[in-house]
Amino acid sequence: MPLWVFVVCLVPVTAFGESITKEQGDAILKELKAIRQELTQIKKRGLTAPAPRRKAKPTSARVATLGNPILGDLKAPITLVEFTDYQCPFCRKFYLQAYKELKKQYVDTGKLRFVLRDLPLGFHQYAKPAAIATHCAGEQDKFWQMHDALFEEKGKLSPPDILLHAEKIGLKNESFKSCLTSGRYDEGITQDVSDANKVGITGTPGFVVGRTTDNMVTGTIISGTRPFSVFKAEVDKLLLEK
Repeated sequence: MPLWVFVVCLVPVTAFGESITKEQGDAILKELKAIRQELTQIKKRGLTAPAPRRKAKPTSARVATLGNPILGDLKAPITLVEFTDYQCPFCRKFYLQAYKELKKQYVDTGKLRFVLRDLPLGFHQYAKPAAIATHCAGEQDKFWQMHDALFEEKGKLSPPDILLHAEKIGLKNESFKSCLTSGRYDEGITQDVSDANKVGITGTPGFVVGRTTDNMVTGTIISGTRPFSVFKAEVDKLLLEK
């Protein structure tokens, strides 16, 4: 209801139907002034009302590892799961600044196994096709070679680029091209996206690091690009736990 209508409704009807004395007029004005002040206070309280609290982002999660590409010793005590998008510049930054060092110091030494899951973001045109390309390369035992090629060659993710990467890493071209259009990895990628969203990982890169089990890892969520030191600190802490 508009403010003027509300105010008029509060004024006695007799004020407009017959002559009023000065005292009555003063009383009406005083009442209107009081109403105006009260409405002003109500408006201020509404404008300064605290905003609703955002739901806190989860700090831990439980995710599956079985059936996903794994790098390193299957019996390594610690597991790091990454949800990645090959077109995401922050994922590439992780690859260049932290992944290589993690592989050298922890994966190659048997302390950490690295699990890769897909989270292609909807606004990245080539993210899902690139993810499919890695799995198709995996059919020829070259998943990680394709993974590395996609991140090493910045932005080269178009269909011709993918075929060029395949040629460079020595894939059988016809089998690889047939796989790309087969659709057999669509369901698995959709499951990865669903699992990520269920635990609150909606951006890339997203990580879960925890102690190794056969199929599930329960651990700390690390969101976004972080320096190697952050992953090192978390892995070292877990290695010291009994």
